[in-house]
Amino acid sequence: MAPTPSPWLQGFRSVSAPRRTLVCFPYAGAGAAVFRDWASDVGPDTELLAVRLPGRENRIGEPPLNRVEDAVPALLGALDPLGDRPLILFGHSLGAALAYATARALVERGRPPALLAVSGRRAPHRTSQRPPVDGLDDATFRARLAALGGTPPEVLACDDLMELMLPMLRADFAMSDAFLEPDPPPLPVPALAFAGAEDTEVMVEEVAGWERLAGAGFTLRTLPGGHFFLHEQRASIVSCLTEVAFRDELKAQ
Repeated sequence: MAPTPSPWLQGFRSVSAPRRTLVCFPYAGAGAAVFRDWASDVGPDTELLAVRLPGRENRIGEPPLNRVEDAVPALLGALDPLGDRPLILFGHSLGAALAYATARALVERGRPPALLAVSGRRAPHRTSQRPPVDGLDDATFRARLAALGGTPPEVLACDDLMELMLPMLRADFAMSDAFLEPDPPPLPVPALAFAGAEDTEVMVEEVAGWERLAGAGFTLRTLPGGHFFLHEQRASIVSCLTEVAFRDELKAQ
């Protein structure tokens, strides 16, 4: 297993001479481990690093964050040691908001990523069509989690485990609900967006709204599946990420 460069980043295999780094940002309630299997799909010249937020996995003792903006400075610090290597930022749902905020901060630092890839998330200037989770009692919140389908039923059924996880889950959903930029300027970065054809949480047209922020080209890919289509469509997503990144690298040469 690759050494962990920061508590915020987890590597799953060593890459001797990486050509690029794929940084994956997980959805609400998830940790870096949801991207472990992706390491077998990326090519030998691509390093895979997954983001681990406070409050989960080996950071379970740390208080979770409630705002996307609070995570960005630490994420920038974790990415600094990678130097000038091209970065592909991929995030699903809440992770898409984190990837976008990180991309904007990198642009402001004069180090834009090679590609911003977002998945299962409305564009930042579009308000959510779903009611926020703030104020929901625990039973209603757990029902909302069950309806989304991203939490295993055995986890939802375990009161002791849910008591441990609820503060982190609520913080993640609050982070996701609160992230909104009413009039964001375009980023000078190519953008790739993935939408689930059967996703009832985020409509395809909401994902298509990311085109407004893509100042260097935009591609929308609609894939089969509901809100957590990224698991079933992992190989297709990784293949597309690599294909678009390689195409853009050739353009830059």
